[in-house]
Amino acid sequence: MNEEFAEGERMPVKKVERSGTDGNPGEKPPRGHVHEQVLRYMRRGLMVGAFLPGQVMSLRKLAAGLGTSPMPVREVLSRLVAASALEETKGGSVRVPRLGPEKLSDLFAVREMLEGMAVELAAAKATPALIDELAEVNKHLLIAIEKRDILNCLSLNQKFHFTLYEASGSEVLMPLIESLWLQFGPTMYMSLLIPSMPWNASDHEIILNALRENNVAAAKKGCVHDIRTTGKALLSVAGSQGIELPFANGLELQFDS
Repeated sequence: MNEEFAEGERMPVKKVERSGTDGNPGEKPPRGHVHEQVLRYMRRGLMVGAFLPGQVMSLRKLAAGLGTSPMPVREVLSRLVAASALEETKGGSVRVPRLGPEKLSDLFAVREMLEGMAVELAAAKATPALIDELAEVNKHLLIAIEKRDILNCLSLNQKFHFTLYEASGSEVLMPLIESLWLQFGPTMYMSLLIPSMPWNASDHEIILNALRENNVAAAKKGCVHDIRTTGKALLSVAGSQGIELPFANGLELQFDS
């Protein structure tokens, strides 16, 4: 299934909304409003894998694509560098880090612990509404996989996980999990291209069945297996300098208006 995903497909991200606080399209949004929207889109792009390992962040292209000035983009990039989601090169540019085997292994080991804990908490109090919501997300994920729709595969996978984790109700776990996804998220694109790792959402089905049966241990086991399988697949293609896609520096994101 994986080899059918086309390398280098362009990934759309919506422009920053131009409306003001009252929704009038002609008004200029407040500075803080623009900054937060740019940050939200950048974080989202990193977590779902719309930005790739080794990709250099072009301030001009990002600002033009998001329909804003370079200043809020520059501020957001600096903030993401401070959060270890991006890195500054010796030449002064900002890029998505390439994760070496040791860092990648460490990230996925911590993911197993934190996300497994979040699933335990969520499964212990899962409601029929939550299960229905997760099932609906997974249904659309399976459609995206069938259509080889890379962006929606990545986006819906992240949505499934975060919908489940947020149901834990833990204000401590969620920021930690988000930090991990910001760091490893860009590698997820590569996971779609590894022949040894079929994207079939089978672990999601295991989690859903466990939730329906009120089986907390099985739900956690399904989540951990999902994370571990992805980690092993990524480590199998990670060189000493980390995962780098041959087209990463040339990928141009298309921003929908």
